[in-house]
Amino acid sequence: MKEKDKQIAKDSIDAIVSAIPGLSLAWKLSKALYGAGIKLRQQKALEWIEMVRDNPNIFTKELLKQEEFQDGFAFSLEKYLTERSEEKRKFFRNIFLGYALSNNRTSFPIEKFIHTLSQMNSEDIKVLRDVDISRQDKNYQIYGNREVYLSNIYNLINLGILHTDPSSRLGEINAPFVWISEFGREFIKYLRQ
Repeated sequence: MKEKDKQIAKDSIDAIVSAIPGLSLAWKLSKALYGAGIKLRQQKALEWIEMVRDNPNIFTKELLKQEEFQDGFAFSLEKYLTERSEEKRKFFRNIFLGYALSNNRTSFPIEKFIHTLSQMNSEDIKVLRDVDISRQDKNYQIYGNREVYLSNIYNLINLGILHTDPSSRLGEINAPFVWISEFGREFIKYLRQ
């Protein structure tokens, strides 16, 4: 970004923040913790603030005043600023909107969701989109018994999104049998919004 563009972005962010009642405390906390990152990634910071601005029915004044929300805001913004993938930043925003809508933000697994998303690559996300979340059985192979995206399937298993079926099978098996963990079912919802 050119210096002029940086100043325009900074002015835009500050103007948007000042127009959202109650956001200033969470924003000041974030700036105190990650000021240099925000300066270097002003476009991403602007995307984040615009998400809040564009959802006033979710980000109410009462919500913005809550300390637990402010902590979640600062944590999520830091991770958002360092995410390189535009597609994954969209999912970060979906996760954060889910956090904001949650009736119990204390137990909402925002850290786990964000950590899991940060560990995934674009192929993992593609495979996850192909997972049939209506399946409840353990007799499920995502792509049938074909050796397709095996390393990505195992990445999803390692992340706890999928579980392997430990029962013994007869015959040649080219792809693992899996089932979707409860964490995985919840996580996948944010990638499909």
